[in-house]
Amino acid sequence: MEAAVPMTIRIRPTPYPRRGPLELLPAVVDGEVVDPSPPPVPRFAPPTAPPVESGRPERPPRVARAESTEGRRGPRVAILTLREVRPIEDFGGISEAEDALRDALSAAMYRVVLASPRFSKGTFARSGVRRMLGTSRLMYPYRVEHHQPDGEPSDVLLVLARDLPDAATLVGVPDWYELAHRVVVHIGVVTERDLRRYPELVSVLRRRADALFSGSEMPPLGHLRSQRLTTVGVLPPLLDVLAFPVRGEDGERTIDVFAPGATSPAQNELLRQWASQHAGQYQQDIGQLGAITSLDQHRRIFTAMATRSRVFLANHHRFGERKQAGAHREVGSRFYEAMAAGCALVGDLPVGSRQFAEFVAPAGPMQLDPAATGLPGDVAAALQDREHSHRLGTAARVTALRLNDVAHRWRDMAALAGIPGSPGIEERIAWLGELADALTAASGATGSAGDGGRDAAFDGA
Repeated sequence: MEAAVPMTIRIRPTPYPRRGPLELLPAVVDGEVVDPSPPPVPRFAPPTAPPVESGRPERPPRVARAESTEGRRGPRVAILTLREVRPIEDFGGISEAEDALRDALSAAMYRVVLASPRFSKGTFARSGVRRMLGTSRLMYPYRVEHHQPDGEPSDVLLVLARDLPDAATLVGVPDWYELAHRVVVHIGVVTERDLRRYPELVSVLRRRADALFSGSEMPPLGHLRSQRLTTVGVLPPLLDVLAFPVRGEDGERTIDVFAPGATSPAQNELLRQWASQHAGQYQQDIGQLGAITSLDQHRRIFTAMATRSRVFLANHHRFGERKQAGAHREVGSRFYEAMAAGCALVGDLPVGSRQFAEFVAPAGPMQLDPAATGLPGDVAAALQDREHSHRLGTAARVTALRLNDVAHRWRDMAALAGIPGSPGIEERIAWLGELADALTAASGATGSAGDGGRDAAFDGA
């Protein structure tokens, strides 16, 4: 019996490459009839080709586009979110801010995801290993979901990160900066220690970002300026004030004191004694959330507890976030969350901070020293008198509506970075002002003075 002859498949060769610029493909095939028409005239000159990184081929240059595709709606904005590769806790506020900006700016949303399921198991699941792989460029542990490299980029790309370890994810994401012509990055907490720990991230930001903003006043970041990174400034964290539901004066605020962050032993003991003597409720932290696997659900639990509280205890960043804080007394994100929740604000206040004077002081916060041996008179009065704490909380909510929403932060960043304004942002700010006016009129509370808080955006040199 003769052996079977293997079948050979011959593929007809083609003179055109399988991959490459579209200009190499034929515009007209043989036999096709095409009406002659003049070639399109480019509106803008092509930009210079980006620098070639080690071991990576150079991409063909794209045709530059105008600053805005539709002048009436402002620039086209894309948001690169890291929510899919973050832990559950403490990142809900960033996701809410991203969603609010997406709606106000009609922005596109790109998600950073794991490049392969293997990076979720074993040694590859460690953040340090992923960072090492991204730095070495041997393999990238992350990718941008639905990224079309040959697609037309947006005008502006926005990246929000809580701190430098969070932003270090960008080192392991290839070509993330090609999503837009201009890149804006806001990092909530920056410390000198993290700047030394993540030199590869600092290098990426200096080469790929056009504007960098930090929520920390110290250390100054002016030395990070480069030929591309020309705008460096300080702005508070981005917060969606409207994500905090409005509560009533009596029935719905069942928690007397809420302390979601770290407290000193003296503060904790004083508040526990008050709650025991006056049959009050003192809620320290937000309880056991080990079974929560949804970032949105974790955030809803926090906002629900905050808005059901009368008094909110928040200490300055050096005390409240020991692992992240530097030597300077900073305004942490808890201050802004307490104001958005409509709570009377109590704690060890960073009175020397410029952001505190501009964005927090109009809410009338009260000082509670970490080593106090007794409750100050104004703190005791707020705890004892529900109407008084309600007035203080209303003033805090009005200040948040007028000064501390994510729309105010975007307007400040756009002005400093030279980005055209967006009607959707102005509409949201106007709506926030109407809500503040209605709340002031209904309760007789005195809010903060207009938009004076915008002057707090200052250069980080």
